[in-house]
Amino acid sequence: MKIVLGSSLNAIPKPWLYFDVPAVMVNALEIRGDPRVVLQYEGELWIDSGGYQILKKGLSVDLEKIAEIYRRVDAQLYLSLDVPPSPQDPPDVAEKKFEKSYSNWEKLRKMVGDSVIPVLHVYKDVGLFRRYLARYLDAPALAIGAAVPYVLITKGAPRGSRELALKLIAEVRAQYKGPIHILGMGSPSVTPILAVMRIDSTDSATWRLKAAYGKVVLPGGGERHVTSRSVNFGRAKPKYGELEELYNFLQATGFPALDDFYSRIKTSFEYRALVNAWVVLKSWAEPPRPKSFKTLYQLAVSH
Repeated sequence: MKIVLGSSLNAIPKPWLYFDVPAVMVNALEIRGDPRVVLQYEGELWIDSGGYQILKKGLSVDLEKIAEIYRRVDAQLYLSLDVPPSPQDPPDVAEKKFEKSYSNWEKLRKMVGDSVIPVLHVYKDVGLFRRYLARYLDAPALAIGAAVPYVLITKGAPRGSRELALKLIAEVRAQYKGPIHILGMGSPSVTPILAVMRIDSTDSATWRLKAAYGKVVLPGGGERHVTSRSVNFGRAKPKYGELEELYNFLQATGFPALDDFYSRIKTSFEYRALVNAWVVLKSWAEPPRPKSFKTLYQLAVSH
C-alpha cells in the first residue's frame, strides 16, 4: 500500500531528505511558485484542491483558478475540488453537495485532463452513495473522502459508522477496477484494514501535527505523549515497554537515525516528526493495536 505524506510547503522537517517517501501531497491554495523547489523534493507529487479548507473557512474559489494552478504545476495527480457532506446533512442537502463535486470534476477534467481525480464521499444514505459511485466508474482513479468523521465517530456520525464506512469502501473496491485512494486515513490504526481491503493508497498529515503536540505514533496505532510539558488532550503516556517496542520496530525496518533515540523523542519536535513519518509509512502491515480497530481488521480479513 502507498502512503502519501500530506505536507505544508513550509513544513520542517522534510522527511524525504532523510529517507524514501513514495509521494507527497500539498494544498493548491499554498502554491505560489514551483512546489518541488520549495519542498526540495523530486519524487511523486500530488496536489489537493484545498476543498476542505475552502469549506471550513467559508471561502469561494473559482474553478478556473484551481485549473490554472493545476496546469502550471507538474504533478502526477490532482484532486478535484470537492464539497464534502457532513453526517448531519439531510439527504437533500447532501445530494446537492454530491452533485456539485461531480460537476466540478467534469469541468476540471475538461480544463486540465484525466490526471484530475474525482472524490466520492462516504455518506449515511447508502442509496445516494451508490448512485454517484455508478457515475464515477469510468474515472481513471477514484478518491474516497468524508470517511474520517465516520471512522473517528465525530459528532453527528450514525451508530455503526465505522462499519458503514468500511462497507461503502468495500463496495467501491468490488465495483471499481482502477486505483482507489482513501483521503486522510493514513493512521496506523486504519491502514492495515485498508491494506487487506486491497485499497491502493491513503494519506496522512498527522505525522507532523502529533509531533508538535509532543507525541509519537506507535506501529499499529495509538499515540503517546513523551515530553514533559502539560497537554489538554491526548495525555496518554507510554506504557511499560512501548517505547522499546517502537525502537525495535524502527531498528527492524531500517530507520536511519536511531542515535540518542530515547532522548531526542522527548526534546526534539523535528526528530519526533521524522519518527512519526517513518511509522506512518512503514507500519501498514502491522495489525491494529486499539481494540475497536482490531475488531474491524479481523472482520476485513474474514471477508
